[in-house]
Amino acid sequence: MSQSSGIRQHLQESLRNSSALKVSYLVDSCGLSLESAKSNSRFVKLVSSKKPDSVLALFKDHGFTNDQITSVIKSFPRVLSLSPEDVISPKLMFFSSIGFSTSDTAKMISSSPKMLSYSLHKRLIPCYDSLKSILVEEESVVKCLKRGIRCFSLKITHCVSLRVSICRELGVPDKSIKWLVQASPFTFFSRERRFNEVLNRVCSYGFDPKKAGFVHAMVAFDCTSESVMERKFKLFQCFGWSKEDFVAAIMRFPNCVTVSDEKIMYTMEYLVNNIGLQARDIVARPVVLSLSMEKRIKPRNQVISLLLSKGLVKKEDINYFTILKLKSSEFMDKFVLKYQDEMPQLVQPFTSNR
Repeated sequence: MSQSSGIRQHLQESLRNSSALKVSYLVDSCGLSLESAKSNSRFVKLVSSKKPDSVLALFKDHGFTNDQITSVIKSFPRVLSLSPEDVISPKLMFFSSIGFSTSDTAKMISSSPKMLSYSLHKRLIPCYDSLKSILVEEESVVKCLKRGIRCFSLKITHCVSLRVSICRELGVPDKSIKWLVQASPFTFFSRERRFNEVLNRVCSYGFDPKKAGFVHAMVAFDCTSESVMERKFKLFQCFGWSKEDFVAAIMRFPNCVTVSDEKIMYTMEYLVNNIGLQARDIVARPVVLSLSMEKRIKPRNQVISLLLSKGLVKKEDINYFTILKLKSSEFMDKFVLKYQDEMPQLVQPFTSNR
């Protein structure tokens, strides 16, 4: 055997041993499956177990469960190579300092572990400060980050003042801007082209920037393309809606375009064919499309049908839209508990539809 081939064989043997060692560590210490450990081992540098052991110990000390630690390693195996003292610990302390509980931090990082690789001073803190400049209260920022933890992955610092200025120039009140950032940060901090496109579409429908419906429409339109809107319109067209009806419904309840096609058809057919409502009447109250069929619409209709059949209520006194709008406690008091002595079966629709 030549000297060069001997060296090559030795290196190959060392690599096999190193790979086996990493796979063994990922399985035994991190809880990964053998298959997952094999596929992730190439991302792990394991000269010794000292650093990765320290990383795992740090997570445990900060309240991470074993399942959460496994999730972190599986999604971001390079975390085992990060310095626990200089890189990971300062970020855990930062999250704690801005109001995240130990369990909140563990949940957030296990969902998006790559954020541990982001610069604390160039990414995480500037992101937090940018959100705080709009939301003001620390609690509101934390709620926003819980709702959209990927905010930390967005380079938002450069666009905050510009986006706020654009909205204010249109007449959007600060409270609406605050709602938009907190409710849907990815709409507000989307790419410039996307943001302007959504803004222009909302304006083209005639929404008043001074009203809350404007920012609600921005969120709805952000996840609904024009082609999808056209498809939704064709569904409503099957029930006799005109284009003007469709636009009017969107103006009243922008989220009606985010309701699934199946839900739209199912709800419209039931309201029209089973309850007997006029399809055009739903234009003025499109929010009913978002209500649960099994938990609200069907059981309430069944109760009203029973009451009508026994003459306990009169048809001319029934407004189904008002009935569907009532809080659960109000409906129970007014239509179930009030007549339970005469009709104990009134409670059945609610128990059978759970």
